Amino acid sequence: MRRQTRVVLTTGLVLAVVFFYLINSTNNTTKSFSLLDGHGDRPNIMASAGKHWANFQRISFRLHDPDDVPYPDKFLSVSHYMCRDKGDLPPSLSRRTILNFTTTISTDLKILFFGDSLGLQFSQSFDATVLSEGEEHFHTVLREFSNGPNNIFRHHCLVITAPIRGSGVSAYWRNSGLISKSNMVPTPQCKEKERVRGGWSPTNQGMELLRQSYFARNQTSVVGSFDAVVMRIPHGWITLDLITKERIIESINLYNQYLGVETVIVTTLPLNNNVKTPSDWKNIIKVNNIIRDIARNWTLPHPGNEGVRWVLVQEYGNFTNQILWTNAQHLGYNVSMPDFSLKDGWEEQGVEFLLDRLPSSTWAPAIPMVCSNHSRGSENCILNKISPDGMHWCMEHLGPRISASVACLLGCVYNGEGLELLNSNTTHSHASLNIRQCEQQCNDRFMSLVPVHERWLGDNVTIYSKAN
Repeated sequence: MRRQTRVVLTTGLVLAVVFFYLINSTNNTTKSFSLLDGHGDRPNIMASAGKHWANFQRISFRLHDPDDVPYPDKFLSVSHYMCRDKGDLPPSLSRRTILNFTTTISTDLKILFFGDSLGLQFSQSFDATVLSEGEEHFHTVLREFSNGPNNIFRHHCLVITAPIRGSGVSAYWRNSGLISKSNMVPTPQCKEKERVRGGWSPTNQGMELLRQSYFARNQTSVVGSFDAVVMRIPHGWITLDLITKERIIESINLYNQYLGVETVIVTTLPLNNNVKTPSDWKNIIKVNNIIRDIARNWTLPHPGNEGVRWVLVQEYGNFTNQILWTNAQHLGYNVSMPDFSLKDGWEEQGVEFLLDRLPSSTWAPAIPMVCSNHSRGSENCILNKISPDGMHWCMEHLGPRISASVACLLGCVYNGEGLELLNSNTTHSHASLNIRQCEQQCNDRFMSLVPVHERWLGDNVTIYSKAN
């Protein structure tokens, strides 16, 4: 008799453990019963125990102790963004189930990360989760530029990683704007300062990615198109007033037109050193609400028409805000901890501490973002493992949750009912509702400080999401 354990996350974030007892197959009988420790709606996130990956799902992932699977920093190309030697996280953040686990992913999907240097961080962290030790040669930098002392900082512009675990593809395309017909150029520059902000070319850059070949499943394949884009809006390179609903929607549609993309994940904006006033912070919240509104009201293309079928939200801003509030309290700021489970409004109250900056430069970072100790002077600030500079983030500890959330969100579409709807020529409001519930569960679980379940760490537990 074999015993299999499945861990299920319900909509109300209540864990249920279901035990399946599989009797000897000679009598072709299966007996099962369940022992539930909570109640909730139909589950969207599941975990199954076993050595082999859940290959019947198009994307799944595992969580690990860092002693077993290292932090995802092997592809980070700018040493200034690395945080291993920085000051410790607060005890409430350094727990194994909060920001001290790692992730591996298996997928046959073709996923493109699109954006600025933060988007590159997301991509490099993700690539570390989809390539096993000894497979680093599948990570190919097609274009890059260098800067810093003796040009030691390498900034990638185009990257292809294939095949990845599960035979899929991961890629990165650097862009410092929102793509549109108006900033399309014949030969975009791979450099820090571009002639055209956000300049891009579907024939030059896009085709270079699409024509890449790789060997997987005993045959040579060509990328050809992408299933999904993870879209990082490059606030900092472009000002908040230029990040409009119309421009975001145009970018989303162009991903489909030139890259064949069906699903777009838009990541919400976090605090950074370009946020200098309370008005700036309110505008960050405004842009994030625009992103949510676009996703919530996205309509599937009419039967027979091409177009992006799903727009999902990755609540990265919410995740990093929870970290900043927690670290501020640890540093001794007079901060009342809000109810993070509230969907709206909590990040608008008592935010003065976010504007308490180091007196270092024009782009001075917020002390709660970069310091592990409370210091009014930059010479006394011990940098932490949250952010190295007030703009970028420490992927060693944040990257595993970011990558897990990407895998979880894509599972909502490509596993279960989501895939059926994606491949159909009709709309289905019930399936759409389930995908939105699944999206919320993924964000509630991974784009937050909700602890992951101890049972999910190690022991070959494969996690996957699906719309029921």
